[in-house]
Amino acid sequence: MQPKTVHVSDVPIGQASTWEEVHVLLRAKGIWFLGKPAGAEGPTGFFLEGTARDRGQERGRFDIGAA
Repeated sequence: MQPKTVHVSDVPIGQASTWEEVHVLLRAKGIWFLGKPAGAEGPTGFFLEGTARDRGQERGRFDIGAA
């Protein structure tokens, strides 16, 4: 499978080929969601939308730079 770009709230965070790899990427980057995010897979990427947090963020919109 070809790698696709993984987007969280419109921010590219890396690449993955499967949803399992998306979950591994999220854990590796320390990204988690409050509640269940909306997710979709398109021909060029995986797209997750929801209230995301990273290890260094107390609250607010997801704001990590691209990988």
